[in-house]
Formats: sequence, C-alpha cells, structure tokens
Amino acid sequence: MRLLLINILILFSTQVWSQTDLGIGLVSIDFDDKTVLEFYSDTIESEPVKVVEFFDDRTINSWNIKDLGKQKEWLKPEVLWLDYSAFTFRCLTRTDNWFEVIVNNENGKNYWLKKTEQTKFKNWEEYLKDMFGIARLSSFPQKIRTEPDEDSQEIEYQGTDCFVVKSMKGDWIEITTPDYCDENFTDSKTPIKSGWIKWRNGNNLIINYFTTS
Repeated sequence: MRLLLINILILFSTQVWSQTDLGIGLVSIDFDDKTVLEFYSDTIESEPVKVVEFFDDRTINSWNIKDLGKQKEWLKPEVLWLDYSAFTFRCLTRTDNWFEVIVNNENGKNYWLKKTEQTKFKNWEEYLKDMFGIARLSSFPQKIRTEPDEDSQEIEYQGTDCFVVKSMKGDWIEITTPDYCDENFTDSKTPIKSGWIKWRNGNNLIINYFTTS
C-alpha cells in the first residue's frame, strides 16, 4: 500500500515551473464536452487569438480537446489532466469580467479569458488547502519549523513528505500529516501536528503539490 501511494503521489504531482510568475492565484476550468474556451490578446479585442474546444472522445471514453497535439504546442498550463477533469492556469490579473492567465508556463505567455460559470478562481492559499498532498522539493531543502520564521525551532521529521496545508502566512504554509499519509507511509515515524515550511521563494514555487489520490 505504501509503494502504491508513493507512485500515485509522483504520478499526480504538479510540475514545478521555476521561471513563471506565480500570479495572484489560479483559475480552474470546469469543463464538459461542450466547453469552448476563447483566449484574447487583450480585453478590447473582438476576436480570440486561440480557441480550445472540448468533445466527447469515444475512442478513449473521456472528454478530450480537439487537435490536442497541436494545441499543446502553445498550451502548457499549470495543470492539464483531462482524465481527472483538471485544467488550471496561473492567474496574473482578475477584473469584473476577465482573467489574465498564463497559458504557457515554460515561457510565461499570457492571454485573457472571459469570466464564466466554468471559470473558478482561487488564491494560492485556497488552492493549496484543496490539494491531496504537499511535499518539499529535494532541489530546495528546508527544515520544518515550529513558527513561520527561519529562526524558530526545527521540528524533527523522519520519513517521506506527505502533508496537507492548514493555513498560509506570507511565504509560509502551516502543514500537518493527514491520517491517510500516517497510515500508509510506514516510514513516517514522526507525523507532524503543526509545522511550517516555505511554499515560495520570491516568485518561485518551492514545493510539490499533488492534486488527487
């Protein structure tokens, strides 16, 4: 069971885009087989520069995007896992009627997307609280602290990182070990009731998050 959960976490962890603006939050698309997304270069433009259309793909028994291979040449969002209805963009600007979203996390390209009932905005704290799991990056080692301060006491932890977010304070997130991690990661001998780690360093995301089990 432990190895299975580890593999699941690895499979569904987000990619870390080190050079892309974190923005003010994230916009997730609640899509179905009739969803059409129109992306504009500016809010004053009358014609979209890119269009993404969904359809019911009977060959895979799932919803899919038309010409997905071609669309992926420019479309590299925060999350794109159609089988799990996960389609999410980092958001730079939020107005009454529009979202400015990063459509390509590799080069930071951004377009404008109209607000609809299918566009759901969450700030980073709300978004990370909804994640199945959080882990520190091996490329950015950091200690777990008792308070959101580099000078606070270190909390000793042994085992594989598997945490959820309780709260956020600036660059820091308060983490705890959920029951499903404590039960299945047999090498987690020191579960965390409350600890703090950094989730960002400047404009860089320095954690992995896992959207689903």
